[in-house]
Amino acid sequence: GIYVFFGTSKGQVHAVHVSTQKIVCSVKLSSSTVNTISRNPRGTDIVTNSSDRILRVCQVVLPAEEGSGSALGGNTMPAKLEPSISATTKIQDIVNRVHWIQAVFSSSGDYIVSGIEHKAEHNIYVWDKFSGSLVKMLTGPNELLEDFAVHPLRPIYASISTFGIIYLWTRVPQQNWNAFAPGFRELEENVDFVEPEDQFDRRITMQNGSIVDCAEDRILREKRAANAAVEGDMDIDVDITDDDPLFSDSDSETSDDGFLLSVAVDCDENLLPPTVTPSSAAVVAASEMEASAVEQGTTIIES
Repeated sequence: GIYVFFGTSKGQVHAVHVSTQKIVCSVKLSSSTVNTISRNPRGTDIVTNSSDRILRVCQVVLPAEEGSGSALGGNTMPAKLEPSISATTKIQDIVNRVHWIQAVFSSSGDYIVSGIEHKAEHNIYVWDKFSGSLVKMLTGPNELLEDFAVHPLRPIYASISTFGIIYLWTRVPQQNWNAFAPGFRELEENVDFVEPEDQFDRRITMQNGSIVDCAEDRILREKRAANAAVEGDMDIDVDITDDDPLFSDSDSETSDDGFLLSVAVDCDENLLPPTVTPSSAAVVAASEMEASAVEQGTTIIES
């Protein structure tokens, strides 16, 4: 609050001390009228908007009061340094040659934000303060831009159109889902999903609680069969079939025991019970009695 800056219709910029009301220093930037002047809240420079459609960034060096910092913030200016205002960067739209409503510094102080004066455009330009190159152009609706303002701390802009509508401009943060899901793939547009035949049949929970991956199991069996066929020692099993739950048409939860082969058991003969052999006379008598019974028509009951 020590100095006041103002521009004249002859393209001059003056710095006036508030207490003494004397011009400390002045500079002639051009022969066109200086329309607006904005100060950098985070530096010692100003930006001017002239009628020649050129934005000029000027470095300001002014003496400060005793016991305070420099006039525009920062470190104290050396006593031998003379006050001065010098233009460092010129900014203009060479292609369109548009008029500027005003130009201000961004919240960080490293960029120049300007708005164009056009009846059918609502555009805001962001320039690099040091190189004067265009960094970003914010395109709005087809409405006349009346005025705009910059947030002092955050990268947020507010503009008002000729219809009284206020627009807010800010940067939308990019969400990186790969940091949360490593296998996630982002799509720029909708893609038709083709469901595989075994989409929901790959993993099956068995009765004992184990999980079987049918796709991996089928691939392993095919590889084993192919390797055995190449080596020529593949055993053909015709009695046992694989129980694949995917292609089973049985409603029962339990599987059959399958075909059982007879097994010969070797036992000690001393442990077996004694064998009774009938005599030959008894066998002959029994056969004669049976023959006579058949002739007479009687029935023999064996006990």
